[in-house]
Amino acid sequence: MKISALIICTVGATAVAPSSAFLSLINKANPSLTKYAEAQEDAMIKIHLDIGQVEMKDGKPLITGNRLGIDNLLLQLRGKESASPKHASLPGADGPNPQLSSGPKSLVVVNQGSYVDLAGTQRVNLEDGAWEIIWRSNARAGALICAFNLAEEVKRNDAAIPKGRFFLTFPLWTSESLQDLRDRKAKAEEKATEAIERHASEVRMMQETNNPLMKALHFRNACKAHEDLDYSGYRSYQKMPLERDMIQLEGNLHLCSLGTIWTKKEGWFADHELLGSARAFQDDLAKVTGVADKKISNLHP
Repeated sequence: MKISALIICTVGATAVAPSSAFLSLINKANPSLTKYAEAQEDAMIKIHLDIGQVEMKDGKPLITGNRLGIDNLLLQLRGKESASPKHASLPGADGPNPQLSSGPKSLVVVNQGSYVDLAGTQRVNLEDGAWEIIWRSNARAGALICAFNLAEEVKRNDAAIPKGRFFLTFPLWTSESLQDLRDRKAKAEEKATEAIERHASEVRMMQETNNPLMKALHFRNACKAHEDLDYSGYRSYQKMPLERDMIQLEGNLHLCSLGTIWTKKEGWFADHELLGSARAFQDDLAKVTGVADKKISNLHP
C-alpha cells in the first residue's frame, strides 16, 4: 500500500499523524500469533514442488507448459527458536509491516529434495532457510511462509527456479475460522442457487408470454435475480480453498495442503513472480492432531 501524502497536525509541541493512527489500527497482529508459531516446535512437513508457467483459475495455481517436479523436500519447523541472523529475508518479518509476523523462526532442511533431468537425479541446494506466520488481527486466515536462498538455478527445459531467494506460502486457519468460512460459503452457495433458478424461471416466462407488460415484468425480475446472484458472494468463496485437504497442526491450526512458490526482486514493493505450486503432506508432520504424539523426526525420505 502506498501513501501519497501524510498530513501532520501539530498541537503545541506534539505532532500527530492521523494516517499513522489509522494504520496502527488496521496493522495489528493476531494476539495469538506468537502462540501459534511456538506450537509448531519440531513439526515435520514433506513438500512436493511443481514448477512451470502458472495460470490462476478460481484462485488456484495451474501449471502449464514444461514442468519441473522436486520431490522429497523435508522441512523441520522450530517454533521456539529464532532463525540465524543470515536467514533468507521474509516478506513479513523483513517487510514493511513486521508487526504482523511471528518473527523469523528457525527451519531445518532435513532432506533437500531432488528432481530428474537428462543427466539423472539432481539434488537442490536450499540455504539460509527460515519461516514465519503472518496473521492480521481480526483476519479469518493467516499464512505460513518459508524462505530460502537457492545457491544455483534449478532448471529443466523452460521450467526453473532462479538463483537467489524464493518463498513457499500456505494458507492457515483456526478450526473456528475455517468452520465459519465454510458455513458462510454454504449460505452464499444456497443464495446463488436460488438466484440462478429464479433467473432461469423468469427468462423462461418472459419468452413464453406475448403480453408486453408481462415480458417487461419478467425481464425486471430476471435482472433482479442476476443482481442477487452477484451480491450472494459465492464467487469470492469459490476462490477460497476451504474444501481442499487440510493438515491439522498443533495450536488448533489448519494448513491448506496446496500452496504457492514465488519470488520477488529486492525492495518492499517489488513485483511478485509466481513460479509454481507446492503441496504439503499430512502423513509427514510430527504432530498431526494432538491425538497422536508420535515423533517422526527420524523419518527417511
